[in-house]
Amino acid sequence: MRAAVMLGSCSALILSSGCATKSPIKEGTASAVTPVSQLQVPDPRQAIGEVSDAYYIGPQDQLDVAVYQLPELTRQVRVDAAGKIALPFVGEIKASGMTPAEVSNLIASRLRAKYMQRPEVTVGITEAISQRITLEGAVTRPGMYPIPGKVTLLQALALAGGTNNIANERLVAVFRNVGAERQAAIFDVQMIRRGEVQDPTLYGNDLVVVERSRGKVLLRDVIGTLPVLNAFRTVDRLAN
Repeated sequence: MRAAVMLGSCSALILSSGCATKSPIKEGTASAVTPVSQLQVPDPRQAIGEVSDAYYIGPQDQLDVAVYQLPELTRQVRVDAAGKIALPFVGEIKASGMTPAEVSNLIASRLRAKYMQRPEVTVGITEAISQRITLEGAVTRPGMYPIPGKVTLLQALALAGGTNNIANERLVAVFRNVGAERQAAIFDVQMIRRGEVQDPTLYGNDLVVVERSRGKVLLRDVIGTLPVLNAFRTVDRLAN
């Protein structure tokens, strides 16, 4: 009986606190950000997605280099932390911040200067590791995830195993650096799932924060304090 009274008063607290809860994410005051109604597209050399027609190479990406007239140059190379790759006959070149086509042209120009008249060079990306997004808050597996191509908010949440049981899916913030400005926009994931609003595209270096529902967090804490035999029955009555 005592446990039921305690839970009843706590449930009233849940209902009252839900309305009064202040959210730095919702108010746009978190991390000194600028709240915007629509996130701008970031610098394409620092992000990934459909920013331009090409992908910009970054550190730790793996490249597939092929020179048709020179089989010994056909190999996979990893871009080092300084953004460089090294190849026989070519030497060290800066690949970070360039497109595969630009790297291909640079390799061809060096070969043309010393070894060949018309080198045929292609450069592809076998692993795009340099572009990552971070998922925090009420997700199953928070952390940093590489994105190899276009990724939407729902796809990003799926990478982290989806939202957890204390998530407030109506309040999902995306933080983005656009030039010197840090922007933030709020999305309602439930509306996105229902097709009522568009699923936004994310870019490299974006931060996604799923806010935790204060009511669910408090109810979970209350359940943990109840006697084992009474917990489920009492909570079931409350839930209904």
